[in-house]
Amino acid sequence: MTKETLTLQGIINDLSLVAHYNQYKTEEWRFAYIVPSAAFAMAFWLMLKSIWLALLLFAPAVYHIVRYLMEYKKYRAEKKALNDVICRGDISISVEQLSHIAQETVYEPHRHGRHTHATKQVTMFYFNSGAGWRVPQVFDHYTWSAEYHLSTEGLKNVSVSGNDFFYITLQGYHDIAYIYPCKLFELDSRLKLQNDP
Repeated sequence: MTKETLTLQGIINDLSLVAHYNQYKTEEWRFAYIVPSAAFAMAFWLMLKSIWLALLLFAPAVYHIVRYLMEYKKYRAEKKALNDVICRGDISISVEQLSHIAQETVYEPHRHGRHTHATKQVTMFYFNSGAGWRVPQVFDHYTWSAEYHLSTEGLKNVSVSGNDFFYITLQGYHDIAYIYPCKLFELDSRLKLQNDP
């Protein structure tokens, strides 16, 4: 099996894609409440000419607009922090063996189609040290890769307990940012493992 070279730019692309997709899902969820609530309030105002009733019906839209603005500000700060970490070179790369992959239920309000749900199923990769990586819900992993552009199912299929993985952590963040199977990728010579001299 031919290994593809994992470069800093590839890591940056993956981390940026996750940040962008998280923002997109937030927008989608919030606007699913804002638009109908605002339309309903406008219809009541036009039909009944009651500004107070329209304002009362518009209150949920206002709540979601404020929450969206707060989340957008947080997203911008996270993206700036990510860019700062990358510019400073505060990326650590380690190698560890995969212990197991698990499906877990987490509390996370979200919309799926027309329905709102409070919990969702997530895929977790656990390593022998006890560290875990929650698989981000992106459409594809390693989109920059010519050889190993994988879906989440594809990533799970090539990941077997005992396999070695490169995992990326960012200074100031405790969670694993991204993982790469060692059997598919090799490090660019300019990148160093955390335990290398």
